[in-house]
Amino acid sequence: MGFWHEVRRDFKTVFEMDPAAKSGLEVFFAYPGFHAILLHRIDHFLWKIPLPLLPRLLSHIGRFLTGIEIHPAAKIGAGLFIDHGMGVVIGETAEIGENVTLYQGVTLGGTGKETGKRHPTLGDNVVVGAGTKILGAITVGNNVKIGANSVVLKSIPDNSIVVGVPGRVTKKKIIRMTTEEGLIEVMDNFPDPVSEKLEDFESRLNELSKKIDAAEKQKDSGSNGKTMKIYNTLTRKKEEFVPLVPGKVSMYVCGITAYDISHLGHARSAIVFDVIKRYMRYKGFQVNHVRNITDIDDKIIVRAKDENTSIVKIAEKYTEEYYRDMDMLGVSRADIEPKATEHVNEIIDIVKGLVDKNYAYDVNGSVYFDISRFSDYGKLSNRNLDEMIAGARVDVDEKKKNPLDFALWKASREGEPSWESPWGPGRPGWHIECSAMSMKYLGKSFDIHGGGADLIFPHHENEIAQSEAFTGKPFVRYWLHNGFITVDKEKMSKSLGNFFTVKEILGKYEPEVVRCFLLSTHYRSPIEFSDVQLNESEISIDRYYSTIIRIRDFADSKETAEGDSDAEVLEEFENTLSSVKSRFEDAMDDDFNTALAMGHIFELIREVNKLLDTGQSGGKIRKIVLKVKDFLSETGGIFNIFHKTPEEWYESLMKVKNVGLTAQDINDKIIERQTARLEKDWGLADGIRKELEGKGIILEDKQSGTSWKIKVG
Repeated sequence: MGFWHEVRRDFKTVFEMDPAAKSGLEVFFAYPGFHAILLHRIDHFLWKIPLPLLPRLLSHIGRFLTGIEIHPAAKIGAGLFIDHGMGVVIGETAEIGENVTLYQGVTLGGTGKETGKRHPTLGDNVVVGAGTKILGAITVGNNVKIGANSVVLKSIPDNSIVVGVPGRVTKKKIIRMTTEEGLIEVMDNFPDPVSEKLEDFESRLNELSKKIDAAEKQKDSGSNGKTMKIYNTLTRKKEEFVPLVPGKVSMYVCGITAYDISHLGHARSAIVFDVIKRYMRYKGFQVNHVRNITDIDDKIIVRAKDENTSIVKIAEKYTEEYYRDMDMLGVSRADIEPKATEHVNEIIDIVKGLVDKNYAYDVNGSVYFDISRFSDYGKLSNRNLDEMIAGARVDVDEKKKNPLDFALWKASREGEPSWESPWGPGRPGWHIECSAMSMKYLGKSFDIHGGGADLIFPHHENEIAQSEAFTGKPFVRYWLHNGFITVDKEKMSKSLGNFFTVKEILGKYEPEVVRCFLLSTHYRSPIEFSDVQLNESEISIDRYYSTIIRIRDFADSKETAEGDSDAEVLEEFENTLSSVKSRFEDAMDDDFNTALAMGHIFELIREVNKLLDTGQSGGKIRKIVLKVKDFLSETGGIFNIFHKTPEEWYESLMKVKNVGLTAQDINDKIIERQTARLEKDWGLADGIRKELEGKGIILEDKQSGTSWKIKVG
């Protein structure tokens, strides 16, 4: 960084940080903080030449004029802002990163009299409160906030909030988000008790209002008389679900950007909202499900260049790949699956409306949403606008009024696809497409908007801003977000290179196993990717199919029809079945708790196996056992598992486990073994069994004959 670059950045920072700064002349002549930094830039330049005496003399003059003492040797990055800076002291070996803010009375001091490094090092985007002392050769990480009058004696990790004497870390949180400009990192804000109480009060009023609505509409809601609660990201509470139109649910879920093969994180989101839709329909609601495909985006353009093909072909290729993967996983298609390029006219109409209402501005053919004009910006992610702006790390873009303003329309570049618009040829920004398509198919306000937790900010936050600014109405009633899949505690993502594609996973595990694995954790909780847990899910699914074989054999047995059953045992099991049915729905009605609901299903599987172990028989027990089979099939339909015959299940397992035999090969071996046994050639019969066991095939001898299974887990 050159001298003049740093001075220009320091000068611009004053306007970014102090809204009272009205003109360049005012800053140049009347801002002691800027004077102190400018004098230090000169001092430091002379110090490095080196010149004797003069740098120290200028440093003393600066302290006399501004009340701020900066040693000429201190290394300071561009964008330092000293606010009300009387009493600020920066020592000789201190180092300060870019975009740092210091308030009055801050000391970056040394400890001891030894030579060498003895003053602190501050990372980028650090904010240090008034009166704080940071002492010694310690390191304060990037994006750290230090509260007023703290005394910091130990190094502080990135993204921390520090308070007290001695300074202690009270919060460590960072939001990383992708915008049109690339990666932005945003610090969380200090807790504000007053603001939190007001938000809580507002949330309680909103909840009360919805309860009143629910009481009025319960009769016609289509939910079979039971209350359903959903966790709403917007209010950060579980709320009673009351659709805008009784008995009908409008749901929009963000789909993929079609530029690459889908990974397990995409699969989780698709499966979560597939199950939510299926359960809503099970409860009697008419669900209109919309899921978009982004087929124009920077990533698609880059991939097309890399593969030397057209953007259309890239989007088509990876959309087909996505559908193929989702079909394999049993994810049903949405009722409407719109593409961004098919809705450019609707997008232009919204952008034009936002410009007309002064919520957006045109710069050289690109149109940006002005977040300062939307007072509720940050309400979904619970972020304070001033803190987001102060913490944002993004290259300075002279075109934008604010670093967090986002593109609604992008001016065309050479070689990129474009559409004519009132602002010249261009293409839609990422966020606007979802507003346009959701409102076209579901209306200006609708019930549920879903997606991964990584979309809360900025994508869904921006959707709210542009949609509500355009219509003047609440955009969505309930915001639902699924948690991440993690690998070694880090989010699975393409940017980190730690992802597993759906195709890779399905090469090792049967699709029902993957669904069971993803649904065995509550949708809002993170899942740690683990072969151990996938193997456990495989065992669980196999337990179901093994139970179905037992039920089928039991129901078909002549002994079952002729026998009799214990009335007390029968009544107890009837109660168990009734209880499981009720608890299954209670779990799903409580924010779609699939993990608990599946636990109830496998509890019933255990209980029916215990019942079969008792040796009870007769028509009545046969009837109740078949009821269990029907219930498992019905609930399995909600999760889209348990939909095969046992034979189909084992044949499917053969493929993923690379057994190397067909079902016919195994049956031929069974016939060969039976012949050997009839001829009392026990050695050959035992050898065939062991040969098949070596390939993961288990034989089971029954009265009705020999059957086979695939070893699981």
